[in-house]
Amino acid sequence: MKRRDLDYVVIVLLVGSSIYVFITGLIADTMGLHHFGFHSQVGYLWMSLAVAHLIQTWVRVKAFVRNRFRTRAENPSDRISKPLPQTTLPQTTVTSAIGPAPVKAASPKLTGRRYIVLAILAIATGIGFNRLITPRESLELSDAEPDLGLLYHRWSQPGYAETIGTLLNWGSKPSLYKTYPNAQQIDLPDPGINPSTVNGGTIPDLVTTLTQRRSRRNYNTNSTLSLAHLSQVLHLAQGITWDERDFRTVPSSGALYPLEIYPIINHVEGLEPGLYHHAIEHHKLELVKAGDLRQPLIQAGLNQEFLGEANVCFVVSGIFQRTRWKYHERTYRYVLMEAGHLGQNLYLAATALGLGVCGIGAFFDDPLNQLLDIDGAEEAALYLVTVGETT
Repeated sequence: MKRRDLDYVVIVLLVGSSIYVFITGLIADTMGLHHFGFHSQVGYLWMSLAVAHLIQTWVRVKAFVRNRFRTRAENPSDRISKPLPQTTLPQTTVTSAIGPAPVKAASPKLTGRRYIVLAILAIATGIGFNRLITPRESLELSDAEPDLGLLYHRWSQPGYAETIGTLLNWGSKPSLYKTYPNAQQIDLPDPGINPSTVNGGTIPDLVTTLTQRRSRRNYNTNSTLSLAHLSQVLHLAQGITWDERDFRTVPSSGALYPLEIYPIINHVEGLEPGLYHHAIEHHKLELVKAGDLRQPLIQAGLNQEFLGEANVCFVVSGIFQRTRWKYHERTYRYVLMEAGHLGQNLYLAATALGLGVCGIGAFFDDPLNQLLDIDGAEEAALYLVTVGETT
């Protein structure tokens, strides 16, 4: 293999690895992957090829730099005054009636190996994009498929065509924490999550908790939930477990944590009835709206009376932009998945503490969003979970 051929091979490998990293990087960003296969290896390969290419062309690089700076350093008047170099023309002439005429210099051919390689590379790139990027199927509703949920499910499927979506503006990253700075702040007791101290040292193990978990709707309306139990349930639901990274007890796509918890208090020790917000960062409660909210809660919950009988009803909402800026059309899937994770945490925490718990997905969205004073678009109620002492 000639040296020039080796140069072409290195260049093709450089371009190919660059295209690979670019495409897979878009795919990884679109799907929210932390690491795409062989990215590190291709990075090392790219750097090695770049160094090899520089070594192969070092003489030309030095000549270019030397001539470039030499040309800039020359005085323009000196360049003008220099005599033009004498060139020797070919002796071959064409005789005509007028007289001999010089033969025109042949134009450079465009069929060299370089252009063949570029043509092959262009064809390969086109084939690669044609295989990777497929047009999105038509998502129009039809008489056979009038289900909007199915439409969304199909629309939010990941695909290589959505890599272009990473170039669109999906908004900026919002704050990880929502607060009500003008609201009354209530300090919660230290959750003290320790099997030897929680619930009198009789907290069951995970297997027992899972097998005993049930949805319970019969609550003791004469009981009062302790503030310590409320603190423990909130912490186990999605409390911070690692301060350095703000990791929580609930798994979250990209650790973006789009969910908020609004406890609607009916009977809790030391707290007046009303709507509260769990300020997760400092594990506090913020009083958003004081007063007995059982009737509007029951009405929003399709008149299910036990919503007002439980000691507390947790309303779980989602702030979609916390996830949308990164995960784009997958946002709603991920937020709803996380709401399920948080709901299970509430179930297991309440069961382990000997409390009744029940999750509710049937409610009127607009009245519940109005009760929380959220818009239902940027932030919307997703889940209701009642917790309290059972009969």
